[in-house]
Amino acid sequence: MRSPALRSRWSIHSTPLMKQIFGRRVFDTMTNAFLHGDKIGLRSVCRDDLAHYAMWLDNAEVTHLLEMGARPTRESDGEAFWKLANETEDAVVFIIESLETSQPVGTCGLYLISPISRRAQLNILLGVPSVWDKGFGSEATMLLLEYGFAKLNLNSIQLGVNAENKRAIRTYEKCGFVHEGVRRQFVYRNKRYYDTVMMSVLRDEFLDTAP
Repeated sequence: MRSPALRSRWSIHSTPLMKQIFGRRVFDTMTNAFLHGDKIGLRSVCRDDLAHYAMWLDNAEVTHLLEMGARPTRESDGEAFWKLANETEDAVVFIIESLETSQPVGTCGLYLISPISRRAQLNILLGVPSVWDKGFGSEATMLLLEYGFAKLNLNSIQLGVNAENKRAIRTYEKCGFVHEGVRRQFVYRNKRYYDTVMMSVLRDEFLDTAP
């Protein structure tokens, strides 16, 4: 089982929307984040975030190894993201916010949530290159896993990642994901096809990784 020291590292904070779900309301003095770790907070998506979202998707450095970003971002893309975050029943979407600067630096979430099979798909986009390699991705991944298994009662969480995205693969391995297989030539970007590595982690595996 997860040790008390590790459990206390990740905190879950209720918002007014979630009060009826968790039966309590707690506010953090540094951020209005729903979840927070040492470096980042995960909060709900607001309208002001749509401009940041468009900027991230239009940054070729950010989307170089992603399936998104093949065309300029349209206003409808922002609206689709807004609806996904606020009106979709099978997804929980967050903005990643730096606790040091209180600025949004990306988005993440659990998607295609199945209440019957108790599974979901994890996605993360760090849209500000200056925060790469600072542990933000690892912390966001751990927060989502803790939330998915502890609060949503999920049994498995999956993801797909570009086989050339070695940084992301190392992050997911560090967080407990295991390799399931490869979808060959699954994504077309940069004048070539890329394989997609499929990874997953089970609830029991995640809990058993704690010291």
